[in-house]
Amino acid sequence: MVLFPEPIQGPLDPRLNTRAWPYKVLQLMFEGLVDIHDESLEPRPALAERIDQPTPATYEITLRADARFHDGTPVTAADVVATYASVRDPRLGSPLRSMYTRVETVEALDERRVRIVLDGPHAPFLSDLSLPILPARAIGPDGHLVGPPIGAGPYAFHAREGEREVVLKRFDGYHRGRPRTPYLVFRTIRDQNTRLLALLGGSADVVQNSVSPVLADAMREREGLAVDTVPGVAYAYLTFNLRDPALKDVRVRRAIAHAIDRERLLEHKFRGVARAARGMLPEGHWAYNPDVATYAHDPARARALLDEAGLPDPEGPAPRFRLTYLVSTDKFRRNLARLIADDLRAVGIEVDVRAFELGTLLSDLKAGNFQIATLQWPDPSEPHFYNWVFSSERIPTAAEPNRGGNRGAFFDPEADALIEAGRTAPDRAGRRSAYDRLQALVADALPYVSLWHEDVVVVRRAGLEGFRLLPDASLYGLWEAGWK
Repeated sequence: MVLFPEPIQGPLDPRLNTRAWPYKVLQLMFEGLVDIHDESLEPRPALAERIDQPTPATYEITLRADARFHDGTPVTAADVVATYASVRDPRLGSPLRSMYTRVETVEALDERRVRIVLDGPHAPFLSDLSLPILPARAIGPDGHLVGPPIGAGPYAFHAREGEREVVLKRFDGYHRGRPRTPYLVFRTIRDQNTRLLALLGGSADVVQNSVSPVLADAMREREGLAVDTVPGVAYAYLTFNLRDPALKDVRVRRAIAHAIDRERLLEHKFRGVARAARGMLPEGHWAYNPDVATYAHDPARARALLDEAGLPDPEGPAPRFRLTYLVSTDKFRRNLARLIADDLRAVGIEVDVRAFELGTLLSDLKAGNFQIATLQWPDPSEPHFYNWVFSSERIPTAAEPNRGGNRGAFFDPEADALIEAGRTAPDRAGRRSAYDRLQALVADALPYVSLWHEDVVVVRRAGLEGFRLLPDASLYGLWEAGWK
C-alpha cells in the first residue's frame, strides 16, 4: 500500500487530471508515444518504436507491434489520432490543450504509423509526445471517456473508493514486461504521524515525499524500515505579485531575497535532502546556467535596498510595510513559511502568514489575490517550462484562469523573445544559448526567489526491493518493485 497526503481527486483521465498526487497513479495506468521515466528526464520511446523527423515541423511515429491496451487490443494509429483530437477539442476542456495548439494535423498513415505536422519548429514537442494514449473506442463524441479508464501502462484500473483509495491490478501484457506486484493500493491519509504509524505497523509499505525530513531521518534507525533518497528536480520558490505597489520595485524583491537565510533552513529543516537553487533548472541539467545573480543572506544589504526603495525603517515599533504570505496547510511548509517571515521581520517587514488548502491557494494565485506565496513546481526539467511560468501570454485572467502559470504577472519583452528563441532553435546548442540568457535575466529581474531543489525521499518497509526512485518523484518505478 502506498500512502498519499492529499485526496485522490478528479477523474482518472490523464487528459483532464493534472493534480500532482492523482497523476502519480495515472502514470502507472497510461503511456504515451514517449515517456520521461528515467534518471536523465530525457524523452525516450514508449508506445513508439521509432520517431523520425523528416522536417523540423514533421514527426513520423511508428508504434510498437507489441503495445497493448488493458483489454488486450493493440495500440493503433487510429487511437493516437483520436487521443490528440480529443485534447485539442475545446469541448473536452483539457488543461493540456494549450500544449498542442501548434499541431496542424495528426494523420494515420497505416495501422502502426502516424504523421504529426506542426505549424513550425517547436523543439519541446518531443517531450510533448508523452501525452497518454487512450483507445479511440473509449472516447465519446464530446471527448470524454466512455466507460472505465483504459490505458497501456503497467497497471490497469481495478477499483476506487471516492477520493480515499484507488486500486490497480497488474497488466500481464505490458510491453516492457510483467509487473512484479499483482496489486497496487493508493490510499489517502492526511496526518503525517498516522502515515508513519501505518508503516511501522506494517499496514502500509511506501510513503514518498510526504514525511518531513526530520522524521524521515529518524526512521533510518527503525528496524523494519528503510529510507531511500535521490536528488530531485522539484523546485521550491517564493513568488511575488508584481501588481503590488511595493513588490513591483525590484529593489524590494531583492531586499526580500537577501533577508531570507536559506542555508539555515537547509541545514536545520531539510537535514541534507535539499540543495540551494539558482533557478528552476537544477545543477547537472543540460541547460543549467551557474553564472546568474544570487542573493546571499545579507540583512544589512536588505535594509539598504528597502531604504533606497523609499521604505525607510520608521521610528518605534512600526514596520516599514506589511505583507500577507500565502502557504499550504502542510505542517512542514507552514513552519518554513513562519521562519521566512521571521527573517523578513528582522529587516522591518511585517508578515502575516496564512495557510490554505492547496485548491484554495491555487485559486487565489490564479486570480492575483496574493502578495507573496511559496509553492513548488514538481518537474520543470523541460526548459520550455519557462514559457508556462514567465511568458506574458501565460498570465491567468478571470476569463482564462488556466491560461498559464505566470500568476505574478511578470512581463518582459526580452524574456518573451528568449523563450521563443529557445522553442524554435534548430539544435540544442541554440537552445542552450537562449536559456543561458533567459536564466540570467530572470535571476536579475527576480519575479521569483529561488529557494531549493528537494530530494525525492522514500520511507518504505525494508522487505520491498526494486523500487527505482526517479528525480521527478514519479511512482512509475513501482512496476518493477516487489517483496524479497
